[in-house]
Amino acid sequence: MNVSNIIMSSYWGREVRHKYITQGSKALAVIFPGKNYSAERPLLDYAAKAAREHNCDVLLLEYGYQSARVGFKRDEMIILIQECKAAIASLPEYKKILFISKSVGSVIAGRIAEELEIQKKTSHLYITPLPEAIPLIQQSRGTVIYGGSDPLFSEQLSGEISGLHHLKVYRIDDANHSLEVELVNESLAILLVIINFYHEFFRDALNT
Repeated sequence: MNVSNIIMSSYWGREVRHKYITQGSKALAVIFPGKNYSAERPLLDYAAKAAREHNCDVLLLEYGYQSARVGFKRDEMIILIQECKAAIASLPEYKKILFISKSVGSVIAGRIAEELEIQKKTSHLYITPLPEAIPLIQQSRGTVIYGGSDPLFSEQLSGEISGLHHLKVYRIDDANHSLEVELVNESLAILLVIINFYHEFFRDALNT
C-alpha cells in the first residue's frame, strides 16, 4: 500500500491535500466529506477503511474552505465541484468508480459523475444526502443511508427514491444527521450496523 498527497491550489487561498491511497486496484473509492464533516470523522473514516479491505484504491478529498478554516457559501458550490473534479480527473483511469458521499458531498458526487460522464461505471454510497441530491440519486446506482430523525431529510424525500430497482435505501431509526442518537452505546451499535451496510455496498459494486 502506498500513501501520497495530491496537492492543489484552491479558490479559498490555501492548498488542499487530497490523500491518495493505492494498492494496485482497478477500482477507486472517492470520499466526499460533508459541509462540516471531514473524511477523518467516523462515518467516512470507516467507509475508507472498508474500501481498503475490499482492495480499492482510495481518494480522500479535502475541500478548499476546510483547509482555509472558513465558512462555506452555497453560491461557491460550483467552485467546489470544479476543484474536486480536477482532483479526480488527475488520477489514472479506473475500471470501476465508487463515490462515497456525506451530506453536501452527495450533491458534489452526483454532479461530478454526470459531468465526467462516468455514471455507467460508478456506484454511489450516499450517507445522509441533502434534498438537492434527490434528482441525482434517482439516476444513480448504489445505496442510500439516512437517519429517521434527520431534519434535513424527510420521509417524503425517502419516498422519492424508495422502490427504485438500482438503489438500496436504509433508514436508521431515531438517528440524526450524523447517524447518531443520544446514548453513546446505541450510537456505537448503529455504527456497526452501518459498517455492515458498507460491506454489502462494496460487495455489490465490485461484483457487478
